[in-house]
Amino acid sequence: MSAFLRFISLPTAVIGITLGCIWLDRKMGWRGVHAPEAGATLVVLGVAIVFWCFVLFLHIGHGSPHPFVAKTKKLVIAGPYCYVRNPMMWGIGTILAGLALWLGSVGLWLGLGMFLIFVSLFVPFYEERDMEKRFGEDYREYCRRVPRWWPRFRA
Repeated sequence: MSAFLRFISLPTAVIGITLGCIWLDRKMGWRGVHAPEAGATLVVLGVAIVFWCFVLFLHIGHGSPHPFVAKTKKLVIAGPYCYVRNPMMWGIGTILAGLALWLGSVGLWLGLGMFLIFVSLFVPFYEERDMEKRFGEDYREYCRRVPRWWPRFRA
């Protein structure tokens, strides 16, 4: 598979699943909590987190956040990575929750649940093993200091 196809595969899958969840809502006639202002705020917050992480991966890590394209050459532990090891997952989850509220979508809440299950398996069984292999003791020390999922806002 070409680098371009690998690069677009993950975003395409996320967008496809999101659209599928919205379609499921319409097909099933589901109506969830509709809070467009709160939802839009969460979407903007999530996009900001994902963008911040993306910039850090490019400038500090000298690579891409996409796990199958251009892995970072340096360990990124700045910005939101000081507080939690997976802020990009927080950003994507925040976007999905925001879209669910914005659109009043039960299907997107189900999609968020599927995303959380996927991430809870992908991160420890692939990503963390790969990071430990590439960054060794630096990564192990980072794991001892910074929690995987729940941010810690103290030194």
